[in-house]
Amino acid sequence: MSALALAALAVAQGELAKGVRGGGPGWGRFRGIEVDAYQRSVGLALSPNPKVEGHPWCAAGVYACFEQACSHVDIAADGATETPNPCPRTAGALHMWDTSPLTARTQLPEPGAVFVLDHGKGKGHVGFVSAVSPDGLTITTVEPDTNASGSTTGDAWGEHLWAPADGARGRLVGYLVFSPSAC
Repeated sequence: MSALALAALAVAQGELAKGVRGGGPGWGRFRGIEVDAYQRSVGLALSPNPKVEGHPWCAAGVYACFEQACSHVDIAADGATETPNPCPRTAGALHMWDTSPLTARTQLPEPGAVFVLDHGKGKGHVGFVSAVSPDGLTITTVEPDTNASGSTTGDAWGEHLWAPADGARGRLVGYLVFSPSAC
């Protein structure tokens, strides 16, 4: 397991615990103080009017969690005070997979890994694996831009237990395990 990936998962769990979401009172869909920060962290332009709709933000949320985790001294490489973020700076779930180092890609889930789903026509979804069943068939995930029913554009952080092999949430592309050595 990657200490960096587990640190990013811990950041994501913190966002879930805080109840971070978009689309609250006075905000457009895919907008909110934290959600806007995620989107800006990957270079997305947003209207200065917070009531104007933003963008789906799952990949931006994952990137932001790694960005924060990279500042933890205890996981920095070679005694440095900061680790370069190995997670691709992108707002696209499938683009995250396509631009990730081959060494980060796997078909086996583990806590801290980023799952990547393909919904067809260039659309996808990403989030963090927080637990894997003993038989490896079901995973518990912490996801940005979801909701209680498991939508992949639900505008909140959520936690889900699901079986990737059944395809109900999309085609599983694979998992990404980012570590400082993946840079």
